[in-house]
Amino acid sequence: MKKAIFIILLILAGSVLYIPFTGKVSLFDWDEVNFAEAAREMLITKNYTTVQIDYEPFWEKPPLFIWLQTASMHFFGINEFAARFPNALCGIFTLVILFLIGSYLYNETFGFLWAMAYLVSVLPFLY
Repeated sequence: MKKAIFIILLILAGSVLYIPFTGKVSLFDWDEVNFAEAAREMLITKNYTTVQIDYEPFWEKPPLFIWLQTASMHFFGINEFAARFPNALCGIFTLVILFLIGSYLYNETFGFLWAMAYLVSVLPFLY
């Protein structure tokens, strides 16, 4: 029961810190722009098996994250928030994984503190 409470707290804290300002800044990194463009083109062409940029095949990156962005853009529309929402979900998933690993290695308190230390660190906000 204690483990479930810790996981719920981490999901809530991660949602509060990672999601609200996700779409406030325009896309700026090369990968971020290209991934969003590939997801947008998947929606337009309905071709979900081939990653494309400028409607030319783009084999440089694997498609899983682009598929997540495509699903996000399907639900939220084509915008910066939808392009970055999968990043926020992956960040929240990372918190839960850190907690579970810490709980396995030591105890639930250690796992929770480890995940919280990651949550409030600067590194997740840079990427």
